[in-house]
Amino acid sequence: MSDHPDWAYAAALASVPGCGSTAAFRLLVLHDPPDAYERAVSRAAIDGVHVDAGAVGRMRDECESLGIGVTHVRDADFPLVLAASPGPCGLLFFRGDVSLVGGRRVGIVGTRTPTPSGVYTAREIGEGLALAGVHVVSGLAKGIDGAAHDGVRGSVDEHGAPGRPIAIVGSGLDVVYPKANAALWEWICRNGVVFSEYPPGASAEPHHFPRRNRIIAALSEVVVVVESRESGGSMSTVRQAIERQRDVLAVPGSPRVASAAGTNLLIQQGCGAVTCAGDVLSALALDHRFLDVTSRDERIAPEARDVIVLEATSHGPVTLDQLVIATGWSLAELAVALGRLEATGWVMEEGGWWEALLLRRGRHAGERIS
Repeated sequence: MSDHPDWAYAAALASVPGCGSTAAFRLLVLHDPPDAYERAVSRAAIDGVHVDAGAVGRMRDECESLGIGVTHVRDADFPLVLAASPGPCGLLFFRGDVSLVGGRRVGIVGTRTPTPSGVYTAREIGEGLALAGVHVVSGLAKGIDGAAHDGVRGSVDEHGAPGRPIAIVGSGLDVVYPKANAALWEWICRNGVVFSEYPPGASAEPHHFPRRNRIIAALSEVVVVVESRESGGSMSTVRQAIERQRDVLAVPGSPRVASAAGTNLLIQQGCGAVTCAGDVLSALALDHRFLDVTSRDERIAPEARDVIVLEATSHGPVTLDQLVIATGWSLAELAVALGRLEATGWVMEEGGWWEALLLRRGRHAGERIS
């Protein structure tokens, strides 16, 4: 019998040397958390790295003392959209209301050094979306991210808006970054939810933010870029969103303003132009493809082990031979898993090619998205 709850073993995975997010995802899909943790520790030992026997207990105590929750791919409340997408995520630490991932969600991102107009626009869009009951997803960075969530805060505090903030950060949930957003961070923990892949105590390292951006993109139905240069963190989120087939919208700006160069370029490349929350809401009404399966999808959730196959088919059509290479499974194992996924509406086969199916509002579950 395990000495600790499953979530404590899942959380401890994040601190095992050499066990990155992809390895943790695969371990948690294939094994229950205690077994997944023991396997990760054994692999670390092969590499000459010793993991202290009390690590799980310390992680449990630390999370409980800090009020940090843990959800993983085997939990009913875990947003499966994070597992069935490129760069899957199988484990999240959180403070706040994890059930918010079941609502309508729009990502708002942009530069850390916006113009006053950019700050105003981000706040206005955040406020308007919250009033309409749409949750705002962002990275809690300086600039546009913070302004968007500040708009949500005003909408909630002044009008009791149903839309709430969802933040994804690149540090442990006890390491507030940036310090300038400390008050907003705590407000979101009380009135929304803050997520992180990183365990308590983890600092905000530069390489954490591209990985954080993929979660922002995956959790968002639509991503809005308010102001951005032609390169930088927000454009990283744009690339992640496009890879996941999310729509990207951009706020046009003056050609003489450097922080509008990226958004103007996106519009030139075919992204929709928006100037207010109403424009974003119109886009949502036209494209409701990606809804969180934990609350809106009536299909039976796939078995934990089958999520690996679902993830492998989410990038586009693949053959059985390609799935063998991607998963390392035998043809017999794949045939059984694909049969289960096809019977429950998660994948479809056409001419020997297999593809994951996502739900589109107003259509039957399992209908292909064009």
